[in-house]
Amino acid sequence: MPWNLALCVLVLTGGCLFSADYGNGQFRCTDDRCPSGLVCSTDKRCIQPSAIDAPLGDVIGDAPVDMMIDGRVPAFTCADPGVVLPAGGTEMGTTAGRSSTISAMCGGFVMNGADAVYRVTAAAAGDMYLIGITGVRAYVIAPCNPSPATPTCLGNMFASTGNPIALTTAFAGQHFIIVDHETPATTGAYTLTVTKQ
Repeated sequence: MPWNLALCVLVLTGGCLFSADYGNGQFRCTDDRCPSGLVCSTDKRCIQPSAIDAPLGDVIGDAPVDMMIDGRVPAFTCADPGVVLPAGGTEMGTTAGRSSTISAMCGGFVMNGADAVYRVTAAAAGDMYLIGITGVRAYVIAPCNPSPATPTCLGNMFASTGNPIALTTAFAGQHFIIVDHETPATTGAYTLTVTKQ
């Protein structure tokens, strides 16, 4: 019999809200979210990705693989980056409280501030992206090599507030946008905008 897990209130620190429908041992995704490792089907059931009759890496249900929502927040590292859709998008976050996992040479500077890593997967060589950032800096590397490696950013340029960079991909596949700064003490909120041209 379905039942709802509703509202838990933490008296001193605020509250949390979680809503899910459980029935006969199945998860329902009425809010289009499923537990990690499951995807929301068109009939609003949380199922294994392999249960959907579509090539993995192509389309799962009606949404591209990069759009699957599992409710889990990535670590924003090379091993677990945030995802920017191939068509582009806007991501907001902060580098405050983060550590430096990437040190790259970019525009004559070593970028060794607190960082956040995002992945965009180019469909083909020659894909063009415009990358803008507010608050800190952003640059692109491929592949993603964590410290102590010191890669050179693609194009040897970084984006800063009011100064976006253009990237033309040399190959199809994963490119990594690093939100960073050359000064380790400089952290803060950012808005990353990636526009496919």
